[in-house]
Parts: sequence; structure tokens; C-alpha cells
Amino acid sequence: MSEIRPFRGLRYARDLNPRLAGPYDVISESERVDLAGEPENVVHLTLPPGREGERDYASAASTLQRWIGEGVLQRESEPCLYVLEEQTPWGSRRRGVLALLRLADFDAGVVLPHEFTMPGPKRDRLLLTREVNANLEPLFFTYEDRDAVLDKVFDAAQAGPELDTGRGPDGTGLRLFGLSDPASLELVQLFLAKLPVIIADGHHRYETMLNLRDERRLAGGAAPDAPHEFVLAYLVNAFDPGTEIRAIHRVLRGDVAAHRPLLEAEGFVLTELSRAMEASALIDELASLAQTDHAFAFAEANSGLSLARKPKTEPLDVELLHDRLLPALGGELSFDAQPARLLASALAGETRLGIAMNPIPPEELFRVVQAGARLPKKSTFFTPKIPSGLVIRDF
Repeated sequence: MSEIRPFRGLRYARDLNPRLAGPYDVISESERVDLAGEPENVVHLTLPPGREGERDYASAASTLQRWIGEGVLQRESEPCLYVLEEQTPWGSRRRGVLALLRLADFDAGVVLPHEFTMPGPKRDRLLLTREVNANLEPLFFTYEDRDAVLDKVFDAAQAGPELDTGRGPDGTGLRLFGLSDPASLELVQLFLAKLPVIIADGHHRYETMLNLRDERRLAGGAAPDAPHEFVLAYLVNAFDPGTEIRAIHRVLRGDVAAHRPLLEAEGFVLTELSRAMEASALIDELASLAQTDHAFAFAEANSGLSLARKPKTEPLDVELLHDRLLPALGGELSFDAQPARLLASALAGETRLGIAMNPIPPEELFRVVQAGARLPKKSTFFTPKIPSGLVIRDF
């Protein structure tokens, strides 16, 4: 199924820390400005500013070539896979591998999406990728390795020298190792060749690469091993204890129907909670119900904070929310992965209604995706996020 290959990546020749950034789609404009204060930060490539909110894609391309020419970025001496160890500030450890992954159409069942996408981000990333002719940041994929078969390969890589070390924007400690011995490469390739992979983070960028691949095939680039047939991938065991799936919560603005009568009509029992309840305590309360109940927390300036629950049935919480509740509530939908901010803005009346929810367990994610289904957009927030700037792959 999945085909991966080693490659000669581009890496920073100097200290990583001031040069790393989060994935392009989690960086606010103010954060982008702060990051751009470092003239060699990768954000100059991933989010090049332009006029009137547009992006100066040509500027990103020239910056990339200048950095290569000046030695800011240096190419690996030999092809390898990159083993990354991540040590989070909250005490978990995760290991994964950076590789080239052969692109496959979704109907082939090799690369599996789990969310729907939107056209705007795909247009933006296509315009950028055409210009820079590179994958500036890895896409994040998960695979199923319940027995931790690949851990012995990661152990072997970490017995060798570190290629680089640093700290991600969220404080996660990063250690990068090369993996180039033939036996280890073959083990990883053969193991993943038996499995599909799920897109964890990067649906828009993956579909962008499919579009770019098809463009270049039509232009005469039909060679099966052409650079546009592969994408830079970070592959992680979905059942690694350090892989965490969090919820992305829902925000409604504008003309929103009263939520209490709707919830009662749908069979939910409502319990009033203190407006002063900490977001962490609320998330813990929701988590305590995850095995038995559909559970949501609703925050509104007038009615305060309430917990809605009813016995769990077949749909996932996010499916129930999008199929039954959100269409009836109306309003303008947006998303927030930070529950404290969600509660504060809703209770202060800055938004009309905040809805907090439980995350999807990895077992349920694999069940849904392997059945060929997709979840509503923004259904998962995998953490820690893989930072941009560790390794770049040009074509």
C-alpha cells in the first residue's frame, strides 16, 4: 500500500529555535509578524506577505533559492529517512519518521482522508507550491502499529548521532536523527507497504499536491518517479502514547436559535454549571462521560454554562452535532481549539454560542475512515503539531 522513500532534505545550518514556526494554518497574523522578525524564520517561505491580504509567492521562491545559495539551508549529504523524537511540555514522548510518500488518489484506499476541505486554502497552497517548487512543511499522517513494531527502528536511529535539536513553538523538545542503513530502511518500507495511512493534518495540502501532480503529468511529466509524484510526510503511529487527538470546538455567531428547547427535543438532559468553571475542569467533566454519553458544553452570555448529555448511540459526537444540532441552531460557524478562549468569548457575549465537545478516539477514527467515510471539517486536532522548518524538500 503506502510507499515511502528516503530523500536528501534541506536543513538549517544554524540554530533551529528562532527559525521554526507552526504549520501555516495555525499562525495568526500577529504571530506571523512576530516570527518574521527573525529574517531566516521559515514563515518567510510558508506565509510570504503581499499586498491587500494576498501572498507574494514569487518572493517565497526567491527567498528559498537565496537561502540555498547562501548556505542558510544545506542539503543532506546522502538520502535518508529522518526519525524525530518529540518531548512535550506536558510530559509525553512521541516518535515518528519524515519521508517521501508516494501520492495516491483517495479512491485507491492507500491514503485516507478523514475530513472535508475548503477551496480557498487549496488555491493558496497550490499557488505557493507552484512557485517554490518544494514542500516547505511536512504533512502529518498516522498509521496503525498497535504492537509498536517500528519502535526498534527508532531506537536504532537514536543510538546514532543527532542531526539537530531544538524546541518547537509550543515548547516541545525536538531531536532529529538520520536513518540510512539499508536494513532499517527496508524494515520501515516493508512495514508501511502493508498499511494505508490516514491524513492527520494537511488535507488541503495533500489535495493541493494531487492537483499539482495532475498538472505536471498533463504537461508531460509522466515519469513514475518524478518529484511531483511524492509529498513530504511525517508518519506517526496513531497508537503511540504520545499521539494525542484533541477536539476542535464550535463557535456560532449571528442569528442563532435558542439551544435549550432544541437540546431537550433531541433527548438531552441539561445541567447548569458555574460560569466560573475552569476550562480544564470542563474538559475533564466532558471526558468522564465520553464512554457512555453524547456530551457537549454550551456557553452563552445570557444563559451561562450548561452540560448537555444523552446516552451514546451510533453516530460520533461530531457527526451528531453537525447532522442534527448545528443545522437547527443556524448562525455562522467557526472553530476554536482552545477551550478557555471559547468559554471566555462566549460568556462575555463576544460570540453568540460556544460549544465544547470530546475528541475522537483513534480507534473510532480508524473505524470511520477505513469504512470509507469522512467526518465534518475540523473534526480533529492532532497534537503536538509538527513544526515547519525542521526539514524542507525541494523538487
